[in-house]
Amino acid sequence: MRQSKKVALFTLGSALLLSACQATPILANRAPVGPLQAFNAPRAAAPLVAVTGLKNGDKLKVKGPLWFKGDGRVHNITPDAFKLEFSIASHHLIVEAIRIDANKVRFITVDLKNNRTVEAIGTYTQSGSTTVFEMGAGAEVEKLTVRAGSPGNFEADVVQPSLQQEMQDRGSTTLKFSKA
Repeated sequence: MRQSKKVALFTLGSALLLSACQATPILANRAPVGPLQAFNAPRAAAPLVAVTGLKNGDKLKVKGPLWFKGDGRVHNITPDAFKLEFSIASHHLIVEAIRIDANKVRFITVDLKNNRTVEAIGTYTQSGSTTVFEMGAGAEVEKLTVRAGSPGNFEADVVQPSLQQEMQDRGSTTLKFSKA
């Protein structure tokens, strides 16, 4: 008799445990709070940039306006972030964007030649294979438009005060990146 009671209790306990595991926890519907919010943000359906054919560690060729050419490297490319390092003309930069939520991004620009790091929270919008990041007037990078091309290729229109006078006077500079 004792054996059948143990089996019955074990079966009942297993059933309760199984149903508890399948139930949605009460706390699951609460919004994240504080600094962990960026890490717990729900993933948007589309990748932050639609660039394909690149992976971490890939080397890049960079073409700018006129005769400016340079090189670069992909440090990180995931659905929610990208980090590129590149040199062109007299600039050596690391540019990183990290998705915070469905319309906000943390943008970090490191100017390696001048030993300076600037962070900004901006917004982004997507239309097809184009992502537009806007950090606002006066930011290290005020606006960045990334247009995906064929796999391993993309263009970036950069509105950056330090590049405007040196490379073009129209207020933005188009850089073409391709896998080396």
